[in-house]
Amino acid sequence: MTAKVERLVNLTVALLETRRPLTLRELKQRTGYYDQADGAAARRMFERDKDELRRLGVPVTVAPVPHSEEQGYLVPRREYELADIELTGEEVAALGLAVRLTGAEGTPLALAKLAARAPDPVALPEPTTRVELSVDAVDAIADAVVRRRSVRFGYRRADGTDGRRAVDPFAVVRRRAAWYVVGRDHDRDALRAFRLDRMTDEPRAFGDDDAFTVPDDLDVERAVAGPEEEGVPVLLAVAPAARWAVELRGGARTGRTHADWPVYELPGLHPWRDRSWILGLGPDVVVLDPPRLRDAVVAALDAVLAPGADAPGSEPT
Repeated sequence: MTAKVERLVNLTVALLETRRPLTLRELKQRTGYYDQADGAAARRMFERDKDELRRLGVPVTVAPVPHSEEQGYLVPRREYELADIELTGEEVAALGLAVRLTGAEGTPLALAKLAARAPDPVALPEPTTRVELSVDAVDAIADAVVRRRSVRFGYRRADGTDGRRAVDPFAVVRRRAAWYVVGRDHDRDALRAFRLDRMTDEPRAFGDDDAFTVPDDLDVERAVAGPEEEGVPVLLAVAPAARWAVELRGGARTGRTHADWPVYELPGLHPWRDRSWILGLGPDVVVLDPPRLRDAVVAALDAVLAPGADAPGSEPT
């Protein structure tokens, strides 16, 4: 853990544990930080840390100190901590599936805690696929985001070609079982999103801390969504093993069958972004409509069976 990250964590703990606002002098005593001989320099460091915590979502509050003319600081627990959540059996099953897809160490304990929150006994489904994630990549990028340092890494594009990237990392976000870093691509001088599981080596930070500023109008969700395109209704013939996954995605039976499999309709699927989800279901689904998506799925399967062929379709960087 870097010195700055450790300092921010300890400052958050100190502000959470206090029952009354703490002055900067009291925070110096509790944390051991901000002890520069130059009081103005100590104040500037504290103000930067306070603003950093607020950008990260920590509700640092300024309030008067009782029986004093000074201002103090604290983090109200009710605003910081998540409210208790009541989950249905179906929601617990969905979370259990996510844990099994992405978890390894500690998975049994996590599943036991999830099952304990279900109102009724719930069967946790076995996933047919698994998401592998490099913890080192997440840690390296997260540290660079906090310190505002640029990073370099090798990257494999969707078409299979490799290259090097230099990026100012603004944020790390998870979308549909994949982690992305969103930031300014130095080569293109434009906002881009990069999947962490396509990095071919561990990201390396370079340059100074606070080397860039995150844009005030940054829209992380839009950055990882790719090109705007309306969703389309999709018809799938679904094997028993995949019915739960399709119903969880919003699929509804049409009353039709195809090769003895029930046909489901899923409204508003993205014509290329949701293709990977369909491919993840493997042989347990058959795309019936629209033809464009069916052809794209067939082409993607052909590309998998014939290494070296160009990957079909296009995806965001």
